[in-house]
Amino acid sequence: MKKLLLAVALFALLLGCASPVRFIQTNESYVIKPKPEGAKILFKTDKIKRPHRVIGVIEVVLGKRARRPELDALMKQKAREIGADGIMLVDYDVDRTTYVEKHHAVVGRGPWRRHVVVSNPRTSVRKSATGIAVVFK
Repeated sequence: MKKLLLAVALFALLLGCASPVRFIQTNESYVIKPKPEGAKILFKTDKIKRPHRVIGVIEVVLGKRARRPELDALMKQKAREIGADGIMLVDYDVDRTTYVEKHHAVVGRGPWRRHVVVSNPRTSVRKSATGIAVVFK
């Protein structure tokens, strides 16, 4: 029982520390080799004309205060970690989700007691950037 409780606590801790950056490898033959910290990464919103091989997709998801330079920096950092030479076809998106938050309360005493429901509309905003990671031939 104690081991199960420890495992659940560890899982919850790891789930809460999830990274906003993920890499989905599409080329199974590619072996990840990190690049040095100062290595240049070619970054384009359109297609790269130089001969290349696609190795996967990099996706960054941040909150509503995120800006493009922040998203770009995280994509480039991930590209260095996986050994990509460039990122192409970068696409930016803003996802707005609106939901209603309801609060229930009982107010008053005696015969004046009543149940009150308050509805507050809320909006969740997530900004994302997606790009295709490539290595040059």
